[in-house]
Amino acid sequence: MNVRLMNSNEKIAAVFASTLKLIQTNGFHGTPMSKIAQESDVAIGTIYHYFPSKDDLIFGLFKHCRTLLNEYIFDGIKDDFDYKDSFFHIWRNFVKFYLENGHIFSFFEQFFSSPYYEKNKAEIQEPVGGQNKVVDFLQEGIDRKILKQVDVHLLVASYIGVALSTVHSIKFKDLKFSEQNVEDLMGIIWDGAINREKNN
Repeated sequence: MNVRLMNSNEKIAAVFASTLKLIQTNGFHGTPMSKIAQESDVAIGTIYHYFPSKDDLIFGLFKHCRTLLNEYIFDGIKDDFDYKDSFFHIWRNFVKFYLENGHIFSFFEQFFSSPYYEKNKAEIQEPVGGQNKVVDFLQEGIDRKILKQVDVHLLVASYIGVALSTVHSIKFKDLKFSEQNVEDLMGIIWDGAINREKNN
């Protein structure tokens, strides 16, 4: 790749892609800026121009990946979907996104168990994408009394937790990503989340 022909967005994209690849293989500590520069074919001085420190790069990458996730999981929701249709659609897309983007799945897993998460915890609570829109969606279900009247973060933990567990089981165990298995899992989640008093 000829760096001189790359514009700013292309350089940042190359840096992000290379960082994801290296972190998946080597972890955060095994991914110095020098390796990122070599892998991305972007001069290290240029990387520091966009990201003054490795911490800035990692958190910038986190926000970028969360935006990609957010856009993907809410894509394709149709006007004629009822709440249950959207509930299933978002969950299915959540699983598909991580299965199709293993490097991002690995990055998020490492990020949330690293000091980077603790350092940026306050800012992560702001609406940078991904989980925050899921929180809003599930809160809507609570407000409309479609879902159980519980703390929304309990529903988030269940909704996203089962999705992540499903991805793990498909990637590392013997669970097949079949339509029937997905339908069964979504049914289990819905049955556990629905407000029976309102929907009986």
